[in-house]
Amino acid sequence: KNGILLETAKNKVQAIINGYGNDVTFQILTSDFEAKQQRLLSKNDALQSIDQIKLSSSSKLLSSVIKRQKQAFENQSQKNQISYIVSDFQKNFTDIEQVKNDSTLSLNFVPVQANIDHNIFIDSAWFLSPIIRINSPIQLKIRIRNTSNDNLENIAITLKVNASQKALVNVNCTAHSFADAEMTFTLNSAGTFEGELSLIDHPISFDDKLFFTITTSTSNQILCINGKEENPFIKKIFEGDDSYLLTNCNENKIDYASFSNKNLLILNEPNSLSSGLSSELKKYLETGGYVLIIPPQQIKTTDLNAFLSELNCINFGIQTKQQLKVDHINTQEAVFKDVFQKLSHSIDLPTVAQYYETVKNTSTRGVSLMQLNNGMPFIFQSPIKKGKLFLLTTPLNIDWSNLPQHSVFVPLMLKLAQGNASFLNCYSVIDKDKWISSTIDWQGTEKTAHIKGNGIDFLADVKLQDGKNNVFIDQQIKKAGIYQLEMKDNNKGVQIFAMNYNRAESYTQTFDASELTKNIKAEILNDDATVIRQKISQELNGTQLWRVCLMLCLLFVLIEILLLKLL
Repeated sequence: KNGILLETAKNKVQAIINGYGNDVTFQILTSDFEAKQQRLLSKNDALQSIDQIKLSSSSKLLSSVIKRQKQAFENQSQKNQISYIVSDFQKNFTDIEQVKNDSTLSLNFVPVQANIDHNIFIDSAWFLSPIIRINSPIQLKIRIRNTSNDNLENIAITLKVNASQKALVNVNCTAHSFADAEMTFTLNSAGTFEGELSLIDHPISFDDKLFFTITTSTSNQILCINGKEENPFIKKIFEGDDSYLLTNCNENKIDYASFSNKNLLILNEPNSLSSGLSSELKKYLETGGYVLIIPPQQIKTTDLNAFLSELNCINFGIQTKQQLKVDHINTQEAVFKDVFQKLSHSIDLPTVAQYYETVKNTSTRGVSLMQLNNGMPFIFQSPIKKGKLFLLTTPLNIDWSNLPQHSVFVPLMLKLAQGNASFLNCYSVIDKDKWISSTIDWQGTEKTAHIKGNGIDFLADVKLQDGKNNVFIDQQIKKAGIYQLEMKDNNKGVQIFAMNYNRAESYTQTFDASELTKNIKAEILNDDATVIRQKISQELNGTQLWRVCLMLCLLFVLIEILLLKLL
């Protein structure tokens, strides 16, 4: 009701400062957590710093703010340490349960009340498939949230790609809930594209847009390393789909340099595992690769189990001939998570005639993706740092199991062939994501990135982490939008990425005074700026009676004069 809420808050802070004398020092802290804000300031400097505070996309929890304040007081000799938290106390910010009572810090909450109690915003977006192909339908899922007390209908969401409108959808969303919508569009060329989702909502508008990038993929690369001949079932899966490119090679003629651009490596019935191959497979797994091991029909050496033991995976045991059936599929794991709409008890699952038993120890890590009805794993998955190792307990041979001819074999292989592809990073969040993954092929020893866009231009360090180059942006980016990253002094290596505002400030629900002080000892100063200043001054200096005394003295002098004249 008094205008922009930030200005109301600044007025109250200035009133608090003016309530103290010139001998008091102050820390002025905002959610930006800048290094200069850890210094204690004189009264005049503190008032000047208030004038310089501007709107910011940074958001910090209440417990973090108080912790930061205590750090500024640690090396100070003053015994009286008083904290004033001036905020609207949104519930997403106010983690009051994490704030502990501290006898060394006098805590005061100064609420500033907004008239806004509603907001509609774009919460998030994601692709239904991790593979985006040219001239094929692209399905984009959008989640919007409604924080108001009203059910809303026909909320228009617009999709633009490279500034050209691609789709429009209307969404209904009930009060204090969310709704998901789906958009379908196509792209007819390879590359990385700029995406923008938007809706119209007032007065809170910073969260009405969401920026993202789309990278089209021409094909998924699979390398099958064969111990003997090529497997016809593997070949049949991929030969009819141009989005998958299968390369076969013999285990004696492996190009290790080609591992880096492969989504999936398949070890098809290896006769042995050389130390060189074991080392390269381990590197590939640790940097996010997927490896599928199909055991041979006769395991002749211990190389395979030695490799598996080194990675804390299960080992192959004895060969057992027994008619069994798969009775469990792990739909919680990514491989099968979105394959089945519903699993019935009567579902037809693969059968086996013979298999390798498996051996575990206390250090074994992983889960069964498919399990036989005797409790033994049929397909086992083991995490290796950023990658995953998958083991079949039978060869892909119909004398061992009917998996190669079963319908579940197709989605299994296609999902594995997508590798560790993910669009979770189609956008990043300001003040949350400190690193940007780089797809640029960095050359030389100097690795410095040049980032520009939306009125900023700065250099950032590039660091090799887990086999991937990541660019450290820290808190340099403050505005949502699309940014360009390139090699310093080299415009050939160019990459675009999207940054969005944190949605923590989008939720308008706030705590009232009684809720704030329910579990913590704190004073509530819920008055206007003038009253707050008077209260502080009165608390520091006591009730000042000099004006009353002066008036009484003047009154008595007047009475004395009147008495002398009249009597």
